[in-house]
Amino acid sequence: MPPHENPPPNGRKPPTSTYYNAFTLSYYDIHVLGHNMTRIWRCPTKSVQLPLFQKYFSPPEHTEARCWEHLDVGAGTGFFVAEALKSCLGNRQSMRITLMDNNLSTLKKARRRIEGVVGRLGELATVETVLHDVLDGDIPKSLGEGRYDVVTMFNLFHCLRTTAPEGKKGVFGMAARLLRGDGVLVGCTILPGREYQARGLAGVRVRYTLWLYNRVYKVFGNEGDTRAQLEEGLKAAFEEVEVEVVGSMMIFVARGPKRLGVEG
Repeated sequence: MPPHENPPPNGRKPPTSTYYNAFTLSYYDIHVLGHNMTRIWRCPTKSVQLPLFQKYFSPPEHTEARCWEHLDVGAGTGFFVAEALKSCLGNRQSMRITLMDNNLSTLKKARRRIEGVVGRLGELATVETVLHDVLDGDIPKSLGEGRYDVVTMFNLFHCLRTTAPEGKKGVFGMAARLLRGDGVLVGCTILPGREYQARGLAGVRVRYTLWLYNRVYKVFGNEGDTRAQLEEGLKAAFEEVEVEVVGSMMIFVARGPKRLGVEG
């Protein structure tokens, strides 16, 4: 099934939608989720990020008899969802997983990977894909406000390139509108500040990598990001916000979405 599509305005395509293709995605897990997360950003995928993702992925035991809805924004290679699904193989709760990304290549790769695990769950899990740029503001028609139990945004915000003051804050607002009243937003993003960098040559390597991804490859857009700025955006959209910094990575968990006219 092709993804639901929300065309970019004026034909604009974010750099990440062309940089991440079949070739670059083939080594994404090893290079980005493996080497970079551990050696550059000092927030290992398997020991820090994946356990956090898994913690909020599975429906709690007391969930009523309904389909558990999970939205993953910035699908990547589908690593996080696929690994989290493996821990749900004995769970009888039905799940509907929606993947949102601005890149058709990542959506296709992530869906194939996740469906390989979903096949072992039978009819208990389904996968949908939505081609959409979160910076466009509007919620795609295929999604519903107040629909999702969990929205995950792992390694998304440092890839958003925008000069609009409210650009990234608006993404938090979008997540709040999509969540049920008792829903949770979970994610992480790279902070560029020197106070979060290692010292010596390791710090030089961090700054070089930030320059490379922001100025040359142009797949990062986090040169102006600060913890205070992002935390402010979260608190504007949610009642409860928890923030922790591990290495150069800001981890956040937000509850109590603030939005009008949505029943949770």
